[in-house]
Order: sequence, then structure tokens, then C-alpha cells
Amino acid sequence: MRPAHLMETYLIDVVQRGRLDLIESLAQPDMVDEANMAFGGQPGRDGLTAHVFGFRKNIGALALSIDRIVDGDQAVMAQWSFSGTHDGPWLGIPASGERIQGTVFSFFELKEARISRYRLWLHADLGGDSIVFDSSHPEAYSDASRQS
Repeated sequence: MRPAHLMETYLIDVVQRGRLDLIESLAQPDMVDEANMAFGGQPGRDGLTAHVFGFRKNIGALALSIDRIVDGDQAVMAQWSFSGTHDGPWLGIPASGERIQGTVFSFFELKEARISRYRLWLHADLGGDSIVFDSSHPEAYSDASRQS
């Protein structure tokens, strides 16, 4: 599977449609999901599964669109957007029931044509508050609701 197709399958089939069973074929068993690990999640495929499950559970009425995918032989990046309702705790923020929308840059490093490392950069708007999260630098996580 070409890297761009792998990313598209992950975003549309796994994240949008909830096909968590596909993670086994898309990711290495010992892959690292930086965002999941930053919040104390488990490593490997189980961690990626938990990450997607939590996102889907806590962002209701999820709508996702892919803006751009750029790939190489051992890496792929996607810029994508999402919107929905903040129905459950997400990124340490309690559920608000408000509309949320965001832009995400997802980066996969690949090994043997499967995800070996996943990192992301996120900017989201939640009820007028701006959320910025970079999984490579989780200590810099910023959201206005945590500051007040």
C-alpha cells in the first residue's frame, strides 16, 4: 500500500468510520503514538486503537475532511480538518457539549510499509477557546480553558 493510501485509509476508514480492526494491518505491533503516550496511554497498536476510540467517543457527530496528503517512501503527512460536538473529556478538557472544529497535521513514519511512529500537530477551536497541541512537545500543550 502506498503511503498516501495508508494515510487515507487511516483517516477515512479508521478515524471517520470507526474501523478500528484495520489498525492491525496498518501499524507495526510496537509502533509509537506520541499523542496517546503524552496523556499516559499504552504503547503499540493498542495505544493507537485507544487514541482513535477516545477521539471518536468524545467528539460526537464527527465530520472529517482531508485537505492534503504528501508522501515519500518512508513517511507520509496529511493535513485534515474535523468538526463535531465536544461530548466527552478530550485533551484533559471536560465535555462542554459545544461545537468543536480543528485542523490537524498527522505524520506517519513507516517501517515495512506500516506505521512505526505517529505524531501530530493540532489546532482546534472550542467555544472560542484555542487549543494547540504538538505531540512532539506535549509539555507546551496550550488551551485557554486550562489557563483560567
